[in-house]
Amino acid sequence: MVGLAPSPLPLLVFSVTIFLVFRHPRLRLPGNRYLHLDYGLAPLLGALILLPFVGPGTAVRGVEGWGGLRPYSILILILSLSYLCLSLDYRGLFEYLSLHLTRLSGGSGRKLFFLLFLLTSFLTLFTDNDIVILTMTFIIFYLARRSGADPLPFLLCQFFTVNTLGMALYIGNPTNFVVGDGMGLDFVEFARWMLLPSLVGAFTGFGLLFLLFRSRIPSRLSPPEVEPSSVLRERRGVGIGLLSLSSSLLFMSLPQELRRIPMWSGVLLLSLPTLLYDLLVYGRKIPPLRRVPWKLVPFLLGLFIQVEALSSCGWTSLLASHLGFPGTWSTLFLTALLSSLLAGVMNNHPMAIFMVRTLQSPEYPGMRKAAALGLIAGSNLGANLMLTGALAGLMWAKLLSDKGYNLSFSRFSLYGFSVTLPVMAVISLLLGLELG
Repeated sequence: MVGLAPSPLPLLVFSVTIFLVFRHPRLRLPGNRYLHLDYGLAPLLGALILLPFVGPGTAVRGVEGWGGLRPYSILILILSLSYLCLSLDYRGLFEYLSLHLTRLSGGSGRKLFFLLFLLTSFLTLFTDNDIVILTMTFIIFYLARRSGADPLPFLLCQFFTVNTLGMALYIGNPTNFVVGDGMGLDFVEFARWMLLPSLVGAFTGFGLLFLLFRSRIPSRLSPPEVEPSSVLRERRGVGIGLLSLSSSLLFMSLPQELRRIPMWSGVLLLSLPTLLYDLLVYGRKIPPLRRVPWKLVPFLLGLFIQVEALSSCGWTSLLASHLGFPGTWSTLFLTALLSSLLAGVMNNHPMAIFMVRTLQSPEYPGMRKAAALGLIAGSNLGANLMLTGALAGLMWAKLLSDKGYNLSFSRFSLYGFSVTLPVMAVISLLLGLELG
């Protein structure tokens, strides 16, 4: 309860965990060996340290999830989709698409920038944001390599657009399920509030990015003299992978009453044909399987257990008693800003659970509907402020590194705050007008 001081231990362990995630130090061990405390190991160690103090029940609740969100289901969903995209990339599909997109631009760098924005927006509205980030990142790298363009403006455009439009519909981001279910928003009501503000916000962000990078977007590009079909390898595998991916996207877009089975299990089953075919072609050493971001498993599970410990010790009730913002617009904007910043330090999935529990607390004195809409915005836009704000950001950073393009967390946040804060203000203003 609020009257009792919550135990400081979960907060201390959580703070140290976040510090280690950002610093990821290497510790020297006996025998001239080293232990790398990266984002995959630090949260799990923190959870193990807390276990004797909070009990196994807290750990079980952290793994099982709450409010319609199951950590294991998110992991299976993301890893399955990631594998499908990596398999298609290995066979040259995204390089093939990038060549066609470059040809369509007619050699105009600015037209290509706008075409990329439109394609990203279209894909994001009809599927999950993580899958769009995976597919479009591959396309941009091949596009930049073939045309000689600077990839940074195009990379940031697709990443910021995806995370802005991810709040438009219920299926756009797993955190939308958490907030929607926890705060009583169904599919139709969710779209009623969030669709228009997210669209306006996406175009606002595009305009700001164009102004920011207009000198780095070449006016003319040299279209590659390569036949797109020549970059495809093993076309039967491309066909099977596309069938698995398109079936997964269609399944994810179905209303819950038509799916019959959980989303994660359906996508897992639909990805199995591609995995089995790759096993037949490559044997046990499947190249795409080695590139899957496996470190997300301990990262997410460790953070969920720690957030559950924070909640069970009373930190959500304490925060709830101090979150009564005056006025509709201030509630929308400040809740979006707070949740965005919290997503940067605890990832948006655990943050969404933590904040929903905070808003549901009897101690919360503010306007719950406005706060819920602000939380939806913040859980999506947090990924645009810091790379740690979402799993997609961590996967994206790994993809960039794998492609030989290192974008530091600080440099990303410099661009992110410059673009996202005005976008957040515009979205909050439109939500305020909708709420009347």
